[in-house]
Amino acid sequence: MLIGIEASRANKPGKTGVEWYAWHVIQELKKLTPGDKNSWILYTNAILQGGLEALPENWFEVRAKWPFPFGWTQFRMAWEMVQRHVDVLFLPGTTMPRVIPKKTVVTIHDMGFHHLPELYKKRQIHIHEIAVREAVKRAARIITVSEFTGRDLVQTYGADPSRIAITPLGVDHDLYRPIADVSAIDECLTRHHLSRPFFMTVGRIEAKKNILTLIKAFTEFKTRRGIGDPYKLALVGIPGFGYDAIKRAIAASSAKDDIVELGYVAEADKPLLLNAASALIHPSKYEGFGIPLLEAMACGCPVLSSTAASLPEVAGDGNALFFSPDDTEAMIAQMEMVVSDAETVARLKVAGLTRAAGFTWEQTAKLTLPVLTAW
Repeated sequence: MLIGIEASRANKPGKTGVEWYAWHVIQELKKLTPGDKNSWILYTNAILQGGLEALPENWFEVRAKWPFPFGWTQFRMAWEMVQRHVDVLFLPGTTMPRVIPKKTVVTIHDMGFHHLPELYKKRQIHIHEIAVREAVKRAARIITVSEFTGRDLVQTYGADPSRIAITPLGVDHDLYRPIADVSAIDECLTRHHLSRPFFMTVGRIEAKKNILTLIKAFTEFKTRRGIGDPYKLALVGIPGFGYDAIKRAIAASSAKDDIVELGYVAEADKPLLLNAASALIHPSKYEGFGIPLLEAMACGCPVLSSTAASLPEVAGDGNALFFSPDDTEAMIAQMEMVVSDAETVARLKVAGLTRAAGFTWEQTAKLTLPVLTAW
């Protein structure tokens, strides 16, 4: 068979969630498919980079240029489907070309835009709604990244459960691991103007991630601990929808001098920061998976997580401290637990390492491969 993969997301230089998912799955599929008698094509709008350019014997690149900032997947890839027929098309993101083969596989990551529309731009909601409904209607198979998202897709959009495959995401354990090199950690902290002790959160600095509640909780945490408390809060991620309100909340916080915005952080630095952090706090109001939880656990960093959507499924029982996303007091209580209860911290570190070890990108690719090849 001739199997095409939309690779423009995986090829982006500054990758975040969906882009990293696409990159890792492609790289692991390469390892699983030498001599499998299929031919694999990576469709991209720019020269492949970052390891994607290393193509096995039965893998090929199709570079399809497009002069506009939007519409590459919908229109340029559609033209490629007309020009060069493929037997199977895999779309790691939800957007579909206007023309697709009958055997098209789409990954749907979450439906937060549907359940919490106030946390998204109206244009985003419109785009996502159309994309998901099109996928449910037109895709031969749908991949979701958690059991929760699979159920949500069936209940919310009436998707056929027999067409849904669950492929949990993975962790790059070569990168995310306990690090013994204290000097490397200290150098990273110095570059980011950060000092221990600190809590951190990873993800877009936006309304959906519930950063306003986190700022409120951290401010009260600091107030209760009194003058001279050394704890800081590090926000790792780029601004998103609702950032203006978040920026105002930081400016108005009595703990503003201890809230550090790091912006986009290179992937190589994140494990160093997680190794240094007292805990990762993940306060999201909705997540289709929540990979920062597992990345933190893989580094031996305790996790404080909201109970929203898929997060309890990903973290597992007993491997994190939980709080309702709207319960400021519960969030504060879990921060105080990390500060005061060394036994709980030690238990979370061990439990987290064990939990994260069960999630690998190799396993994600192994679950994905038959979805693409077994028809």
